[in-house]
This record gives sequence, C-alpha cells and structure tokens, in this order.
Amino acid sequence: MFEIRRTFAAVALAAGLVQIMSGAALAQARPAPAEVDTVIVQGVGQITVFTYKAQFVSADPATRRVVLEDPSGRRWAVIAPPLLGDLSFFRNGETLIIRKAPGVVTALGKARQGKPGEVMSEVVLDAGLPGWPEGFGVREVTLTTIFVDVNKAAGTVTFEGPDGGVRTLRAANDKVLADLQQVQPGDLAQVSYLEGLAINAIR
Repeated sequence: MFEIRRTFAAVALAAGLVQIMSGAALAQARPAPAEVDTVIVQGVGQITVFTYKAQFVSADPATRRVVLEDPSGRRWAVIAPPLLGDLSFFRNGETLIIRKAPGVVTALGKARQGKPGEVMSEVVLDAGLPGWPEGFGVREVTLTTIFVDVNKAAGTVTFEGPDGGVRTLRAANDKVLADLQQVQPGDLAQVSYLEGLAINAIR
C-alpha cells in the first residue's frame, strides 16, 4: 500500500487529470504505466487498471493546464477539468499516483457533427460503484472520435480516447451490441463509456 498523505475528494477523483495535450516545449511521448493490473468489476467483467506515477511540476490557474513529469524526467501537460477544484491544493514536487480503469461502452452511434477528440460531456456517476476498486471515482465520458476497429463477433469497439490513448472496450448491454452492428472502422462516431479514475498525492 502507498503511504497516502492526502486523498482528493470523490468528485476530483472522478474528474481526474485526463486530457493529454500537445505542446512544443513538452515531451510528446505518452508516459508508460508503472503497473498494469486486471480486476473483475461487477456488471462490467474484467478490466485493466493502468497505474501512472508522476511528479507535479506546475499549474496555470487561468488555463488549468497542469505540467507533470514522469520518473524518467519526461514532461507532458494535462488540462484539469473545473470539477477538480482549486489547483492550489497541488504542491510543486509532490508525487501523484494516477490510476485509470477503462470500463465499457454505454452508448454509441455515428456522429453527424463534431471533431475527433472532442469531449461532449463528462458525468460523475459516483465515488465508486459496486465492484469497482476501492478509492476510484467513476465517470461517464461522451466523446466524438473515429472508430479504429469494430469487432462485431466479440462485441468490442476500438477508438482513440481524449488523452490520445487507444481503448478497446466491450458493449455494456444488448442495445449497444445491436448498435455496434451498424458502424464500421473509420466512421466518425459519438461514444459514451465508463472510466474509473483515482488520484492520490504522496509527500
């Protein structure tokens, strides 16, 4: 167990540091997770939990851009959503343990407008739903994206998330599974999916 000196509120956990941005002054390589585990979640099945370790470098309250640094010294920027609250709670040099657990697709369809990577909405569902790992907030993200792959036999869809990472998630129910039959790789789509997030600060 990590020695946790401070745990952010449930809404902050669910909102998370989620959108990796491009910037000429920052290293663009996507950070590799420090750990990858699998857990069984009630009503969802087996999901993968990615754990990242990063040091807080700085934050701009006006733009809510937060700069993080991985253990190898590479830096990247994230946009902290308003629900994360006051960024002054972060301290320069403190270590953040960020855990991300993509869940299932709850709705999908072809998009008639929007651009890939555009987050249409984020809804905090709870500080933790039954069966989710302890300490996780759970949110539902609705995103405009382009399908990378559609496996109708397996009932899964692969798409690029708002952070640039590729996700392969399965349909949450029969309605989504039926809608999956109507879409193809390359389609501009609107996808809603569950994601669990936990952010702990260590000093």
